[in-house]
Amino acid sequence: MEYIEGKQLSGPLPLDQALQYAIQIAEALEAAHQKGIIHRDLKPANIMVTKAGVKVVDFGLAKMSVSAEAGAANGATQTMDLTKENTILGTMQYMAPEQLEAKDADARSDIFAFGAVLYEMLTGRKAFEGKSQASLISAIMSANRLRSPISRPPR
Repeated sequence: MEYIEGKQLSGPLPLDQALQYAIQIAEALEAAHQKGIIHRDLKPANIMVTKAGVKVVDFGLAKMSVSAEAGAANGATQTMDLTKENTILGTMQYMAPEQLEAKDADARSDIFAFGAVLYEMLTGRKAFEGKSQASLISAIMSANRLRSPISRPPR
């Protein structure tokens, strides 16, 4: 495993720094997704802040997307699932609803987690909280997807 000198991402961060880091995280996710890799456990602890910027790490729960697996099956490379089907994997506070339901994750699952990470970078608070795993799952599953998670004062 590569040693990366730096520290884990934490917030709150100044807006300009948060946006700079967010762009780098989005670019890292885009590069992985273009290769058919879904991270499935994006969270601040898996994002290292280095002198050169941020680096997304710990692809231990990553999975090849279905289309990438199909392409690999036609070539010389074979893939093997390292995790069981219908298993909840990852860190609950950053999981997309489909992951909590043990459904297949795709790039959108990583984007959901990225939104939760961005929220935390800006506010210093987790986007979803609960006193138990059940209440945390309920908070994620019942969140209004049309409303911004960042509270705005009433006009």
